[in-house]
Order: sequence, then C-alpha cells, then structure tokens
Amino acid sequence: MSKEIVSFRENIKRTFIRFALLPVIFIAAVVFILFVFFWNMFMVAGNRKDNEQINEKLGAVMDNYYEMVDTAAELISENGPAITGNKIYPIVYDKTAEYGEMGNFIVLSSDGQVLFSSKDHAPSFLTGKEYLNWGVWRKLKDSEGITDAVLFENNLCIAKGVYKNGNLIRAIVYIVPGEVISSAIGDRNRYVLVTDKNGWVYASNTRGLRDDFGQIEDILYARVGYVRNANIVYYSYMTELEGRNLKIYTINDITGNLKMMLFLVAVIVLIFIAISLITVKSTEISSVRLTKDIKKMEDAFEDVQKGNLDVSLDINSSREFQTIGNDFNAMLGGLKRQIEQNKELAQNAAFFQVKQLESQFNPHFLFNTLDNIRFMAKIDEKAADKMIVSLSGLLRYSIREIREEVTVREDLDNLQFYLNLLQIRFNKRFAYSIDVSEDIMDCLIPKLLLQPLLENAVKYGFSGREKLTVSVKGYQITNQLIFICKDDGAGMDEELLNEIKENLHETKNKSSHYGLYNINRRINLMYGESAGLGIASTKGEGTLIRIVIPKHA
Repeated sequence: MSKEIVSFRENIKRTFIRFALLPVIFIAAVVFILFVFFWNMFMVAGNRKDNEQINEKLGAVMDNYYEMVDTAAELISENGPAITGNKIYPIVYDKTAEYGEMGNFIVLSSDGQVLFSSKDHAPSFLTGKEYLNWGVWRKLKDSEGITDAVLFENNLCIAKGVYKNGNLIRAIVYIVPGEVISSAIGDRNRYVLVTDKNGWVYASNTRGLRDDFGQIEDILYARVGYVRNANIVYYSYMTELEGRNLKIYTINDITGNLKMMLFLVAVIVLIFIAISLITVKSTEISSVRLTKDIKKMEDAFEDVQKGNLDVSLDINSSREFQTIGNDFNAMLGGLKRQIEQNKELAQNAAFFQVKQLESQFNPHFLFNTLDNIRFMAKIDEKAADKMIVSLSGLLRYSIREIREEVTVREDLDNLQFYLNLLQIRFNKRFAYSIDVSEDIMDCLIPKLLLQPLLENAVKYGFSGREKLTVSVKGYQITNQLIFICKDDGAGMDEELLNEIKENLHETKNKSSHYGLYNINRRINLMYGESAGLGIASTKGEGTLIRIVIPKHA
C-alpha cells in the first residue's frame, strides 16, 4: 500500500510542530528525571549519614557502659563477695559523669538480693522471685562470662554474671538512662527508632511506626529501601550496633514529596497541553504564510497542464522563488509565441506536428520537477536551493531561442542541469556516466533530444529497484550520429516491449507510453523515416534505447 502524500503546507506544519514540541518535551522529561534522581540520591545519602552518626554516637555510649560493667565484674571477681559499694561507686561515677545521668547500677546476689544500687530502688524484674529464670536473669544464666544488652519491660539493661566454679554468685546489671539514648538520637528531620534484635522498640523520636505491643511494624522490620504502608510511602535504612544486640532504624516519610512530584507532573502536562494548542494554531498560521508562494506556483503549473497559458506568477518573497516565477512567465511567453508561429506555418503539416510534440515536454517536465522541489524543501534546504538553480537553467534553455536544432554540446550542458536534479533527488540510489565523442560536439541535433531518454529511464527503471545506473554514449558512423541510453533497471517483459515497438511505427499514438513515441515521431518528422529510435529490453536486466539521426553542422 503506497504512502499517502500530503501537501507541502501540511509538511511544513508538521515539521514546525515536531521541532518545536519534541525537544521541549524531551528536555523537560530529562530535567524531571534528573531532579528525581538527585532528590533520591540526596535523600538516601542524608538518611544513611544520620544513621551512621547515630550508630557511631550510640556505639561510643554503649562501649563506655560495657567497659564500666566489665570493670565492676572484674573487681568483684578479684575481691570476692565481700566487696563494698564504696569501691563500686567511683567506677560508676567515672563512666557516667559525662552524660549527666548516672543511671541505675545494681549488684545482686544469685537469689535476687540487692547488694548495691546507685539509686534507692531496684526494679521488680530483677528482684522478684518469679523473674529468676526469665528476662535478664535468663540472659545471665545462658551467657556465662559474657556482657550483653537485654531489653526488658522497656528498660535497656547491660548485664554480666560473675561465676565461681561454674556457679553464678553475683549479677551486675546497669539500666541505661533513656535520656542518654535520646540524646544520641538527637534532633533529626526523619524518624529514628532503636530496637533490639527482635524488633522491640527501646527509644525513638516518634510514637508511631510500632504495633500495640511495642514492636516495630512488621513491614519495616529489618527492611532497607522503599516501603509502602497503606497510603504512606517510607524509605527505611537499618544498621546493627555491632556486638550490642541493638538495631538502629532511620526512616523518611516521602509521601508528601511524592504528592508534590505528582502535582508538578500534572502542572507540566497542563503547560504542555497549552503550549501544544498554541503551537498548533501558530504553525497553522505560519505554514499558510510561508507556503503561499508554493501554492501559487502549484496552481499556476496545474493551470498550464490543463492548457491554460494565460496565467502568470508574481512572487517577491524570496530571490529563488522570484527566479522561478520570472522564468515561468518567460517560458509561457515563449510557448505562446511558438504557438502563434506554428499557426502561421499551418500549411506545413510536418513542422506543425513537430511543434506540438515538443510543446508537450515543457509543462509536463516542469510540473514534475516542482513537485520534487516541494518534497526536497523539507529535507535539505541547500539541496532544494540547488534544485531551483538547476530548474532555472532548464527553463532558460527551453525559452532562450526558438531554434529547433542545437549543438550536441548545448544539449549536454542542459542535460547536466537535469542530472543535478536527479542526483539530489535520489542521492546514492542514482548513478550515471556520459561518454560522448569530442568530434561530434558541434554537430546539430533536435533540442531536448537527450533529456527525455534519461527521464524515461528513471521513470520506469526504478520500479522495484533500490539503485539505478544510466549511461549515455554518443558517436558517429559515416554520416550518422548514434546516441545510446542504457540502464540496469527493471526492464520490461516481451509483451510490453513488442507493443511499444509496434506503436513506434504508427502515425498516431495508440498506447499510454507517449514518451518514446513522441521522441521517435519528432525525429521522423524532422529527418524522415530513415532516422528514428530503436529499443531493446530484458525483464529484470534493463533497457537500451538507440537513436540514429543524420550528421550535419
């Protein structure tokens, strides 16, 4: 199915829209993607930096408390059960003074009796008989000689047992002050939670993000990355406090940011809709203004093709189009003068028929060439300009004088203009070679004899072919000039070839293939039946056209 061909004006409009809107849409999309990328990068980096700072600060605090408990355990092991609080208290004071809160340092016997306490009380989960095999006590009995952190009833305890002969004789427990942990968390612009390894929350800067039992929500437990909970989206990062049985979560609520981004997308879309409507309207106006001269030329050439020679082009928008307009007007003037002259020579039937056949070439060729310029203008401005210059050369050649015969050199110079048009139009798909003997350059031949040969080769040779090569040769044999135009194009089947050959001998054209018939008929009328055109063709291999005319200067 052939592609629909739209008007030059419509192509200009589409080009304006494509090059006005697509780059803006592309740039806006890239900017938005970069914005999201860098926002995500800085948000994640800020979150992780906060987590690392809290981890470092809280780790230093816990290391200090662990060292305090280990020192006290070592002192008790060396001095035995008789050690007094006077020796323990300085250790506690030295390790807790910098935090402003001493906390509760407790030494207990194996049956839960308080032997020393830095405060005037000890919690029941340490002294109650029912807890001796549960909670902190269970950790002490399961971890002989190990200092460990235990979160129990929202109390963070650092505990270590003193053993003798494999028996627990003393329990050392330090209840960490919540204010110290809260100070380590500090003021952050994100949620921070400190939990044990099972997810029980000990400290945080928010009341949310935990279940009714005090554990961090399941969807956030041990999660790193983006998490969606109902209509809220979080970014969560988690690290473990090495060797301390604690986890630190830093969590960003990015729901508001996502809503803002969606709002920006909606605003950008509305702006682009408005820009698109304005662009479509403005390009409609601009395309009409910029292509009005093309429309004038198209209408004028269509009128000429229909036989109306009383038209003229008045174009002042650009030098190139003005040249075409002036040459067009001059061409019509020349055609009308030729018609008038042909009327005066009506008694010479052969001469009159020659004029009629020749007049068919110019409007038909000009209309096709302008059509080509229309389509090249949107692809390559320089190429279109070169086509206009070549077209102007062809027009000048056709109207320069009314001689029926020109030299071979003159016709070849004109042929070069036509080849320029073909080379620009088909680029690498078209190749040609010209080989004409120098000794016939000043011989006379019918004007525009060679151009129709190439026109015919291009018109039919490209059918089903990606590339086409055409060669033109010219030489003399005795008193005759021989011109051969050969192509490697589609060729024609035997039935069509025979039809064209038979039609060449008719006095009137009886087929739709008028190009070769007109060339042959013109030569017959000018030089007699001994001169003329011969054709040979093979389907899929190419076509060869041979012209023979008398040599004269």
